[in-house]
Amino acid sequence: MNEIITIASGTWKNVLRMKVVYFLILCALVLVASAINYDVLSMGLQKELMIDVSLVLNSIAAMLVVISLTFEIPKELREGVASTLLSKPLGRFQYLLGKMSGCVITGAIICALIALGSFFVFNMSFGERIGITMFQTHLLVILALIPMSALGVLFAVVLPEVIAPIITVVVVWFAFSTKILAGVPVLYGGILPDLDLFNFRANAVYQVQIPWMYILLVTLWGICYAAFALSIASIVFERKDIK
Repeated sequence: MNEIITIASGTWKNVLRMKVVYFLILCALVLVASAINYDVLSMGLQKELMIDVSLVLNSIAAMLVVISLTFEIPKELREGVASTLLSKPLGRFQYLLGKMSGCVITGAIICALIALGSFFVFNMSFGERIGITMFQTHLLVILALIPMSALGVLFAVVLPEVIAPIITVVVVWFAFSTKILAGVPVLYGGILPDLDLFNFRANAVYQVQIPWMYILLVTLWGICYAAFALSIASIVFERKDIK
């Protein structure tokens, strides 16, 4: 367990020590705050627009964190960092689990900062406290990091370094944005995750509360899917020749 925590902490420290991360968070909050100026274009729905923009930007932030993982693992393999780590009493599965955990924690911190900043901007703009649904939808964005990070680890191990980030973006986009694969039940929501289970932007906009039992169940589903994807990644990783 200590080895997994060490790998995870190295992952989140590498990202969170970069000043550009906080600059991008600030840029995201500026974009959220700018929604109040679109009262005419949004036909008086600037409040709803601000909520939607905050959730979209938080989802993009989660995606960027996962993409960074698809660069980090191949880089460590190429530069021999992974072989050094694996020469210690650390299994390959534990290495991948540490990387995934670090990605989830990093994304959770960044997304939480964007969410808290959005709540503050919303309160300052409209003089209203956030509703429970707004909190729930941002929480679901953070929870979506669990299966997304597992996918990032899987593609980083299975695919070449140049292709892994591209495939990760395409797969996550399909899983979030379209039901085009709904006719293939084994593939959609099976081999590939149904990330639309975490998407409740409409509920946040119209203040329709999400049952907490649903959030618990979808979290358990995300953990199960992450275990599935991580197991496949581990099997492939065990067969890799690491120099």
